[in-house]
Amino acid sequence: MDIARNIAHAARNLRSSEPNAERAYRLRPHEYVPDGIRRIARGQLYDARDELGGTPSRRLGTAVHSTRKAIKRLRACVRLTRDAIGEPTYERENATLRTAARRISAPRDAEVLLETLDGLTERFGEELPARTTATLRKQLAEDRQASLAALENGGGAITATLVSIDDVLARTPAWTFAPDGFDALSPGLDRTYRRGRKAMRTAREDPTAAHLHEWRKRVKDLWHATEIVQSAQPKPLKRVASQAHKLSGQLGDHHDLHVLRTYVEAHPGCFDDETSRQALLAVIDRRAARLCRKALARGKKLYAPKPKRFVRAIERGWRKRAAGAPKPTAG
Repeated sequence: MDIARNIAHAARNLRSSEPNAERAYRLRPHEYVPDGIRRIARGQLYDARDELGGTPSRRLGTAVHSTRKAIKRLRACVRLTRDAIGEPTYERENATLRTAARRISAPRDAEVLLETLDGLTERFGEELPARTTATLRKQLAEDRQASLAALENGGGAITATLVSIDDVLARTPAWTFAPDGFDALSPGLDRTYRRGRKAMRTAREDPTAAHLHEWRKRVKDLWHATEIVQSAQPKPLKRVASQAHKLSGQLGDHHDLHVLRTYVEAHPGCFDDETSRQALLAVIDRRAARLCRKALARGKKLYAPKPKRFVRAIERGWRKRAAGAPKPTAG
């Protein structure tokens, strides 16, 4: 714990002096793409480090959630520019960030189970009286506290995650971009959009939890990619990002229900009788089916444009706004 406290103290002292605007998760109009991507990356890394390294233990759960969101946004940014920064850089940074997020995932995973159960009992109160899920809820709350305690007191996961964040932060100035204009982004945009459409088709043909979860990952990539390039078409891309965000939420809720269902099946002892357990499973299945239908309907609208048309519209907006831009100061 002494090492963890020292790193947390150092992180507080090393908070970036950059104003929040410098951390904005979008390229500015006329901003040189390599400079902008490095700035965006630094912003997410500073946000992650400030949250995880500067929070008191009583807010550890919230800090973990915020840190993981920042890491996910950064991974989406790295995927978007994969062709420009090169495969070795992409593989190194993506693997480092993925491992860092996984080290601290347990408390958030436990919290989501609890939130999902509470959401169901609130929505279906007549079918799920509190007494029927009281034992399950108590167990989930205990699991959450145990995971928080394990993260705070053992294993050095927080320390290791902070070290990984600082390692990536130290490497960002050396990221080089082969194409340095919109060509640094267009292959990633095209790939992101195509993979999302393909995952949607797979989910429509076979709507398993695994296929819907895979689609959600691709939807989140689209959400974050359109946030980054929003200045190319501010109003249209704001709408796309908003719809992708909502779709990601629906698919995320579906995944959370699947994880809760798996837990319920594995812990029959958390119920006083089998009738109560079956009632919860039935409610989970109905809610999941409804979310699946709503997600597929929203996805059909979101992915209506053909990939080439989608990317070309963004490119036209980008070229228009890049006209007359000052020459870059970095490579």
